[in-house]
Amino acid sequence: MNKLLLLLVFTLGMVLQVSAQVKTVTGVVKGSDENTLAQTTVTIKGTKKSVVCDNSGRYRIEVSGENAVLVFSQVGYATKEMPVAGKTVIDVVLTVDASTLGDVVVVGYGTQRKKDVTVSIEKVNMADLNKAPVRSFDEALAGRVAGVQVTSSDGQPGAFSNIVIRGNNSITQDNSPLYIIDGFPVENPNNNALNPADIESIEILKDASATAIYGSRGANGVVMITTKKGKEGPPVISFGTSYAFQEVINKIELMSPYEFVKFQTERDTTTIPGSPTDRYLTSQSKTLESYRNVKGTDWQSLILRRAPMLNHTISITGGSANTKYAISGSILNQDGIVINSNYTRYQGRIVLDQTINK
Repeated sequence: MNKLLLLLVFTLGMVLQVSAQVKTVTGVVKGSDENTLAQTTVTIKGTKKSVVCDNSGRYRIEVSGENAVLVFSQVGYATKEMPVAGKTVIDVVLTVDASTLGDVVVVGYGTQRKKDVTVSIEKVNMADLNKAPVRSFDEALAGRVAGVQVTSSDGQPGAFSNIVIRGNNSITQDNSPLYIIDGFPVENPNNNALNPADIESIEILKDASATAIYGSRGANGVVMITTKKGKEGPPVISFGTSYAFQEVINKIELMSPYEFVKFQTERDTTTIPGSPTDRYLTSQSKTLESYRNVKGTDWQSLILRRAPMLNHTISITGGSANTKYAISGSILNQDGIVINSNYTRYQGRIVLDQTINK
């Protein structure tokens, strides 16, 4: 009996101790501007237990142990850790994470830091774009920028690609965007004339704010291209080459001569001159079975081929404080997958920046 009583007292003490270690922590999360931050995630460090602040920035979470640490995280703000240390009310002020807001982007009327931009601008990752073995930058944009569709009217080497930003705005008129190349507006440019290796950055203005800068010409969006210039320092020589193959992945499945003749004669059962029956059977003095073992001509294999594409680029950049230069050139040879089709391009470019005086 004494042992049972002692066990009950010991168990009750443990329950009271555990209950004493579990506490509720509340508080408010604000930004550095003193505005509350809704949807901030509050997590107990080292566990998966978390809560989300309400629209007033308030949170409520159950914490076990005096050594617990709360982690506050919000998109665009620096993550902050706060030890509980016996407190039941913890108010937190989060600061803006400036690691991504310091990037400079071109906005059409100059440059701005990313944190100051209030319009929809997509900045293309040029490092990933230059990895693609393509003829021009518009081909490399395909599938890389949200809201930008890149299509080609045909597969002929050197054919232009059609770029549409956020869908077609007109049924009968051209939906191509306006191009701004180094500050100069260009409508319907020849994108083959611009070497992708010479492009420093590409920004795409996608919303209606483009019309406030460029008028009706920017109604279909604006593609802003900044090319590479010379930089102060010793000469830097860059050389790149790529070799690729193009081929048709899936060919169209065709009928055999027997299947073709059978289909034609069943489609037109007449025997008048010029009908399939007259052309393939009567005039040839043959029956349908005569075509069963006839070998057909695979015109796809005769017309299509595995086509190579070779591209060489070279550039030299450098300069002094007053004189900067950039010289580049490229040679591209692209054979088409259809025989007797190909595209050859030679490019050259010289940029000289000279500061005469202040």
